[in-house]
Parts: sequence; structure tokens; C-alpha cells
Amino acid sequence: MALERLLKGFADFRLGYYHDHLDLFEKLATEGQSPKILIVGCADARVDPGILTQTKPGDIFTVRNIGAMVPPALDPPDSQQHGTSAAIEFAVRGLQVEHIVILGHALCGGIAALVDGDKSAFADYDYLSTWTAIAQDVRDLAVDKLKGRPKDDILRAVEQAAVVNSVQNLMSFPWIAERVKAGTLVLHAWWFNLTKGQLYAFNPAALAFEPVLGISLAPTVGKATPLSAIAPSRFIDAIAGRPPSF
Repeated sequence: MALERLLKGFADFRLGYYHDHLDLFEKLATEGQSPKILIVGCADARVDPGILTQTKPGDIFTVRNIGAMVPPALDPPDSQQHGTSAAIEFAVRGLQVEHIVILGHALCGGIAALVDGDKSAFADYDYLSTWTAIAQDVRDLAVDKLKGRPKDDILRAVEQAAVVNSVQNLMSFPWIAERVKAGTLVLHAWWFNLTKGQLYAFNPAALAFEPVLGISLAPTVGKATPLSAIAPSRFIDAIAGRPPSF
């Protein structure tokens, strides 16, 4: 039934959307893609970046993985497989995107597994804990600083801090840092609360994720943003010092 639903969906797409936007698809086929935005999102089936932003084919270059995480750059690069880093490199160096958005979300299973650690139902998985260890330091700091808080508060804090951590890791890639410094690339830290349908963006000055209420938004990291402004530890310290606001 599930596969039949997909095939029916494709048939409807081909006869409907594809037919109605034939000029767009012909242009994409002949001229190639030229998206201005890269979104690194979670693989979670409930949080589709294209649906959330109501974009058209060709508008966004999308990378999805567990937890919407970005690993730090390797210097020098090794010969192992690095799918997320390769996709980011292609978007930045090849497609010359002007924005990178890290899109985390509420109720993230990957973050929950990271927070639960050895007690997680997924603790014996072969690859999950190795991947989510990208945010292990963030998790450990949040669990320590928010000791005594309800678990939901800790989970949400780690979800958001992991987004900030991924933005910080983006700046470890020299070809990203160079473009940010030159003003040709800006970075954004977003978090989506799927239970409320509300998008939040990280404000480094306030050390908080604030609701996005319009269509104009300052970037999290621009050419004048100091790296200290996106230190996940500062964000976690700020959360620990105030009542939950999310």
C-alpha cells in the first residue's frame, strides 16, 4: 500500500504539476540548477524543507541527515566517505549558494537518542551514535547545566544547541569562512516547532531562538559576526540562566 501510494503520487505529479510547469522543468534540464540557498535539514519524515518553505524545483539545494548535523571540517581531508560535507562543498564551491540554513526541529529522534545515550532504544545501532556524536559535547554540557530541569526542556535545548553547533562547524570549512568574510555567503540557524507550526531563528545578540514573524530576517552569521557569538556553550549558559521560553 505504501509503495502504491508513491506510484500514484508520481502519476498525479506527472499529469498535474509536471505538465503545468513544463517550461520550468525544460529550463532546469537545459540550463541546469542555480539555487541560491542550501538547507541542511533532518531526515525526519515530518519536516520536509521544500514543503515548509513552499519552494519550487530548483529553488533550494537540500541535504538531509539525522539531526540536521554538520560535522567539523577535516584538515587535511581524509579518504573516507563524507556525504554531508561533500554536498555542502558542492553547493558552496560549485553552485555558489548565497545562504546556508541549518534547519533543526522539535521532537527530533536523533537528538533524543543522543540525549538518552546508552539508555536509548537505539543504543545498539551500528552508525547512529557515531553520527550524533557530532553534538556530543553540546549534549553533555546541556545535561550538566540544565540538571534538574524537565527532560523536555533538556531535549529542546540540545535540539537548538545542536543547530548552533552545526553553524559553528560550517565556519571550520575554509571555503565557507572565506566567503562569509567576503560577504558573499551568510549562515542561518533555524529551528521548527512542528507542534505549533512556528519557525524560530537564532539571534546571537540575544543568545536565543526567536519566532520568525515576517519575511525579513537577519542572518545568524554574516561577515561581521565574531565566532564567539555562535559558541554553543554561551547559548547553553544563557538557557541555564533563564526560564524556558520555547
